[in-house]
Amino acid sequence: MRLVFGPDDLEEYSAVRDRLRLHIVAWARRRGIAVEPSLVAAALDHKHSVDGRLGHWTRRHIADALAVWFPRTVALLEDDRDAVPTALHALIGFLDDHEWLDSRSAPASELHEQIRDSTPALHDALDDERNHDLGTFWAVQMLRHGVPTADPAAVAKFLQQVDAGELEIDRAALEEIQRRHADEKPEPPQPQLPPVLPPNAAQLLAAADSSVALARLRAFTRWVRAGRALTREGRLLLSDARAVADALDLDHFSRDRARTADDLPEITLLMHWAKEARLVRVVRGRLVQVRSAAPLLSRPIELWKRAFEAIGGIGEHFGGTNVYGAPSLFGMSLGEAYPILLYLLYEAGGDPIPVERFHRAVRDTVNERMGCVVDDLAGDVEHRLWRRDVTALLDALELLGAVHLSETPCVENGEDMAELVALAGRDDPDPTLVALTPIGIWAVREMLVERGVHAPLVGELADEDIEYVCVRMAGVRREVAEAELTAWVRARPGRVASHEIMRYLQRVEDPTHRELALFALSRCGSPGRELRGRARVSAALRAPASGAQPRVECDARLARP
Repeated sequence: MRLVFGPDDLEEYSAVRDRLRLHIVAWARRRGIAVEPSLVAAALDHKHSVDGRLGHWTRRHIADALAVWFPRTVALLEDDRDAVPTALHALIGFLDDHEWLDSRSAPASELHEQIRDSTPALHDALDDERNHDLGTFWAVQMLRHGVPTADPAAVAKFLQQVDAGELEIDRAALEEIQRRHADEKPEPPQPQLPPVLPPNAAQLLAAADSSVALARLRAFTRWVRAGRALTREGRLLLSDARAVADALDLDHFSRDRARTADDLPEITLLMHWAKEARLVRVVRGRLVQVRSAAPLLSRPIELWKRAFEAIGGIGEHFGGTNVYGAPSLFGMSLGEAYPILLYLLYEAGGDPIPVERFHRAVRDTVNERMGCVVDDLAGDVEHRLWRRDVTALLDALELLGAVHLSETPCVENGEDMAELVALAGRDDPDPTLVALTPIGIWAVREMLVERGVHAPLVGELADEDIEYVCVRMAGVRREVAEAELTAWVRARPGRVASHEIMRYLQRVEDPTHRELALFALSRCGSPGRELRGRARVSAALRAPASGAQPRVECDARLARP
């Protein structure tokens, strides 16, 4: 049975909660203990809301459940109060009896002691109706007056009687709850980024040295030398622009036909990129090198990082997002949308995503900001200009070596093409796939960390429970998952690791999670390899004839260290 869930695993959690509740009630009944199933479910809901880890319990979790969660969210009458600690005792007892409390939980004896210690706090909180939330307050009032909450007519009649003053409620408590409810602003869920395996220094140096854009920026900066004259509009002189284009072998099709430097798009982009990266600047109408940037030209990694950070500020010089005087297609500049792209790519952990996901994310962000659907207001011309600018941005990132571009094969697959069309909201979606390269992953992580975002590295989960690691690793690249599991095994003695893994294998059902656990077991040395082979044989012998995925059940003797 699965005990760890992410914020989006709502259906999976709901199914497991129902199964687990039945198991706990039956377990308690066999011991002569009467347990209210709904209170067991409420305790599981509390843990799911905290961290999604049903097998991870500490004294603080117990104290918060009794003093805050139950009084605030569960409608309880005077006669129901004693059933709450009974339900918690049964939950902890069941998990302990089956060895399902994870390795970071407090001992079961301490958890039972905390239930007893916090029971008075439960009664004190229930005595003050101001501790309820708004829904619980009304549910308690209806229970007290015998109103069937499933009957809309009875509920409506009850509310009418309250409004008319025919039924007594604590109006002072209600006013305080309503005031608190109006002041409470739900905190947005914190993003849970996957751990990454960044390149080492040698790999970073090799990637920076092979960057085409970096070579061009370095060559352009050195070409500027002591200074180059600019026109009144801030452009390079046409003769200079042609000379540098010839020296760098750029703008092949535009070089001979250009009438101004702006007609050489590759050189124009390069100049603005170098300015944004603070490699060159304008002084008294001349383009000159930034003196403090000169040493940077011989430090590839630092130069590459500065060039990467500068891309977000190049803005309209990619092609012009200022469409007919409007701020941009969706009311969002390309520079403002750039972090959205980087976050989506980093979240994918190096796997390719359709560029249409980025377009959709921008539209959804603007729609949420405006409070209505605004992306339909743009015409086809505006749509195409926006997409042209995004394409230019991606080309610059690829030129730098931060991303890898490819074309999805879904153009030949009708079913996948339909999904892409639905995502794009148009009949001609962009088939481009984009993925961060290793140096791109490193650079985006540096930016996230500087902004205070927790972006974990491989090895940071080494102190966690094995199930938590397997669930987190199920959606990441295989090499990252294997590196994380290897770090987890190395953080503890081999027999301790194999013991915890075997306990987990006794109940794991998801085939991906099982395979990850078996990989971790294979890294436990000789005991792990032996137990891994016996676990596979055990799983094969128990496989149902119907072809359904077998559940690995291992002899408890194998789990002993």
